[in-house]
Amino acid sequence: MEFKDIEISKIDLSKSPEKITLLIVKYLCAQNYDPESFREDEGLLGAFIENAKENGLDHRQFNELLLLLNQDLVGKDFFKFFFEKERVKLEDLKKGIARFRGIAMLCFGNFRFAYKRLIQMGEKELEAALSYCWKKPSELRAEFKKRRTKILEVKRIPRDKTWYLGYITGKKVEKEREASQEELTKVKKGQSAFKKKELDEFRDRLAQISVEIEEAQKQALENTNVYLTWDCIDIYFATSMRNKWEYEETFDFIEEVCSDNRLMKFSLRYFDPTQSTCNNSREKGLIEGLMLKRDLCTIYLAQESDTMGKDSELAATLAQSKPVVAYVPRHDPKKYSRKISDYPLDFFKKRLLVLDAEEVFDDPKCQKELRKCDQYFEERIDEFLTEMAAFRLKQPFSLWTEKEIEFKEKNKNFSKICQILAVAECFNFDRRAQLLRGVHPLSMQVDLQSGVANGVLVVRSRKGCADLLRRILTNDMKFTIRHEPADSFEGKEGYTALEEEISGSPFRVVIDNERLTNSFWNLFSA
Repeated sequence: MEFKDIEISKIDLSKSPEKITLLIVKYLCAQNYDPESFREDEGLLGAFIENAKENGLDHRQFNELLLLLNQDLVGKDFFKFFFEKERVKLEDLKKGIARFRGIAMLCFGNFRFAYKRLIQMGEKELEAALSYCWKKPSELRAEFKKRRTKILEVKRIPRDKTWYLGYITGKKVEKEREASQEELTKVKKGQSAFKKKELDEFRDRLAQISVEIEEAQKQALENTNVYLTWDCIDIYFATSMRNKWEYEETFDFIEEVCSDNRLMKFSLRYFDPTQSTCNNSREKGLIEGLMLKRDLCTIYLAQESDTMGKDSELAATLAQSKPVVAYVPRHDPKKYSRKISDYPLDFFKKRLLVLDAEEVFDDPKCQKELRKCDQYFEERIDEFLTEMAAFRLKQPFSLWTEKEIEFKEKNKNFSKICQILAVAECFNFDRRAQLLRGVHPLSMQVDLQSGVANGVLVVRSRKGCADLLRRILTNDMKFTIRHEPADSFEGKEGYTALEEEISGSPFRVVIDNERLTNSFWNLFSA
């Protein structure tokens, strides 16, 4: 892991003894720094620094500096682990202290506590305390490549059949089968606009779908049993899937991320929800809880809609100090418009109503973009929903794709609705990415064992997700430590954030508020 501390990087150790005092006392020992308390030792510090500039410092000499500054001594193994050398130059101190601060945020969430806890530990104790980030990337890559092949493998369910695993799928098929039977009865009485032949063909298709559902669910149950035999789970995908397009988008995402060349070398074992099902909701809860306990990382898919289950999985992962990568897609509105034009009509009704309820269409920034697309977008939406409602009265079968295609081709508003919805969805995804990246206070969750505050890592592309996943699994993450001022005009205290490079998201935070810090660390484990 690599750490860059913005404030430490600005300290010029060649300027005066005061700078090295600041570096050691404030940033390593995490003590309140008062330059006046070291004025009488400026001469000794100046002489010490001049000698260190020329000859560097080993462990014993570094401890002499700590004594000169009235600080606790560090052990040899502490010195070696954080500074990574037997003898360091003055500039090496900045890098080593930045490394200490980063690891302190990762493992302890408190600089002073980490310093007091770690300074006299031996190598084995340090390895145990810092197991989260102890191994080098090269060692972890080698371990992944040496993995044995799985004895049992999941048998893939085709993309276009994954939606058969949804708990509402069978109900929808049965509902449309019953409705088609009613229409057949009407045909015999001369009260239906449908023809008997086309209804018979549609019913045959529903019967075939029912057979395929049974086959897919049988295979998915077998896949679940395979997941339960694996000796490890690296990745859990947290999703909310109810509809065909959601299953297919999730399938595509998992395929693309996990087939990344650099990840393929690791023989990863991941739980794919598009390939698994359970006998009942109680089983589902236990299986998902087991996977979250065993996994190394959770990938959270921010889809059109989120659910309590998916959000709970995010929180449960963070509460174990495990990384959560939230994928929030970034779409080009024109390309997204073409993509969703193939989606079922139910998608358009659902999303237009949900976005309206969530006041996306009322947001001034969104309205500005929508009016570029259609000056009268509100009227266009209302007109389309009215036309679609009339169509549904005549044709209640959402699984009759030919009828839906016919409606789309004849409807003069459909192309424009695709554009309007694409603009609104893209705006909504951007807004949700910002929310997950840190605006919402619950985007940070506290580990209930350690008290460390953990943040969500937000990525906007599938490649970015694969890159970040590789870094997470191999301890090859890169961080910037930056101090953020208070976000309130009344607030005096801000916080220090550990910002991950690819996502630009705060992964850990340490707050400035001394009273809250003191109460928290005294009472959290009391």
